[in-house]
Amino acid sequence: MKSDIANDSYLLKEESKKLISLLKGKGISEDVIFDIHVGFEEALRNAMIHGNKLDINKKVTVEITLTDKDVIIRVQDEGDGFEPEKVPDPTLDENLLNERGRGVYLITHLMDEVKYVDGGRTVVMKKDFDSTVRKKTENKI
Repeated sequence: MKSDIANDSYLLKEESKKLISLLKGKGISEDVIFDIHVGFEEALRNAMIHGNKLDINKKVTVEITLTDKDVIIRVQDEGDGFEPEKVPDPTLDENLLNERGRGVYLITHLMDEVKYVDGGRTVVMKKDFDSTVRKKTENKI
């Protein structure tokens, strides 16, 4: 499933609802659906706000590959990209009040595999449906 969406928070929620519906239709556990839901919305939000800078003339491309054992989600913006390793760790004392970095942190900790490509303009995330332990593995996809 591939779609291009405009920078519109309403459309973000609509895309999220479609994904949740697909996952529920496959009988995926609520815990796994929660992780995917939050990771997906954070990736879309980051693409719209930080990547595309809320430019209504830009779009976000979403590609979802759903199998019996996992889901791979690719979210691509039309921005300048970023270096994920330079995003501050929101769990460090000096960053607790900083609003930046929380989305990247959540994505990394909720999804089983996360990889940034295209200079940070694209995030590829994978979640295994039988995930009981978060693997926190980066760059494996």
